[in-house]
Amino acid sequence: SLPVQAATTMLAQDESDFTTEKYRRRIERAKQREYPRRSLADWTKERFAQSLLVQSLRENVPDTVARVDASELTCSEFIARFEHPGQPVVISGLLHEWRANEQWLLDALLRDYGGERFKVGEDDDGYAVYLKLKYFLRYMLENDDDSPLYVFDSSFAERSGTREMRHDYALPKYFTDDLFKLVGERRRPPYRWFVLGSARSGSYIHIDPLGTSAWNAVLQGHKLWALLPPTVPKEVVQPKNAGGREAIAWWANVFPALAGAEEQDHRPLTIIQRPGETMFVPGGWWHVVLNLDVTVAVTQNFCSRTNFDSVWLRARKSRPKMSQKLREQLKLVEPKLHERTCSLSNAPDILNSSSSSSSSSSSSASDSESADEGALARNGVARRSRSQSREGRRQRERYRDDGRGGVGLANDTRHCLASLRRADEADRRERSSRSRSPRRPGSSVTTHELIYPALS
Repeated sequence: SLPVQAATTMLAQDESDFTTEKYRRRIERAKQREYPRRSLADWTKERFAQSLLVQSLRENVPDTVARVDASELTCSEFIARFEHPGQPVVISGLLHEWRANEQWLLDALLRDYGGERFKVGEDDDGYAVYLKLKYFLRYMLENDDDSPLYVFDSSFAERSGTREMRHDYALPKYFTDDLFKLVGERRRPPYRWFVLGSARSGSYIHIDPLGTSAWNAVLQGHKLWALLPPTVPKEVVQPKNAGGREAIAWWANVFPALAGAEEQDHRPLTIIQRPGETMFVPGGWWHVVLNLDVTVAVTQNFCSRTNFDSVWLRARKSRPKMSQKLREQLKLVEPKLHERTCSLSNAPDILNSSSSSSSSSSSSASDSESADEGALARNGVARRSRSQSREGRRQRERYRDDGRGGVGLANDTRHCLASLRRADEADRRERSSRSRSPRRPGSSVTTHELIYPALS
């Protein structure tokens, strides 16, 4: 496409700062932090980039999710037909006036944010792995990894170098009812993500945290979705020995079995989301997403009046301080919902799913607090010890969170660098004194021809 060609040309011209060796080191370091037990060769051992898997999925997976145009659907009709009964839907015609249609083209992103860092994964301790966008764009356009690194960034709207991006899009009219905004940005869980990835990247099967619903708007590229209702057991959608916790492995190993399942509810709803379309995912629904080509998107989770009961019964247990603040605010501005929290006081809590909305194809950890705790505990990864170097690590993360290294540190550049060196040295000492919990090795999946004989 023209945006991809323009970005490729700009990257090729940036030889002064963008040397091949420097780029290679940055990518290898990000991969090593993401999967320390995986060799570089393991990233391509299944050769999905050379197989026909993605092409076969694009050509043969049917569209079984409803599609509507926003001009033919009022907000009350959306609630009655889709949100209240909990039915996924793809809506077109909501993004026409977004500045992101121009500002988030690849060449524009490179021009405006090439030097900024974006999150592409998490390490074994749950700390974010960042890459400068100019490095990631080159990787995205050149890589042949089975399950590539994937920008899934929840803090883009807060960092000084990228916060202008939040003005490039607006809430679609069906999703402006978001009660979590009453508790303020600092207290509410992560809820919005800038998403950028190449073919074969994506999000492993999961349920969004706290019972929230979600919308996902694609500006460029195509996303392949599979969705299953909340009644489907976890062991059905996440079977053991299924070839790894990555989107591409799920489509290769799990989807063929579910597509022919005897129980109708175990057969996923599927659809290819196109540029300009917005997917609505009701709370509690399992979903897995695979990018079929270079894809740019933005997604948000929300708590509305329609799904309030489900969210409240989860949040009051896992996020008690936030829930108390929400209850106080509801008493002031939404007295009927405040009364509802009182009437639900004797209802049993609903435990949160161990999966989360921000699970990317190259990382099993999450941005959300509840999912962080569940995912890390499930994988046997101990929390980072409370040592004297804890504050140094916090400073380092604040430094890296801001592309220019200015947040939370003194203005003295030498002090910034000294703090980083001390934090890194403390990290090395701590890591050498304890063994890491083993990370699942690279996915082991069968070939496309064996998995999809009917599609080959």
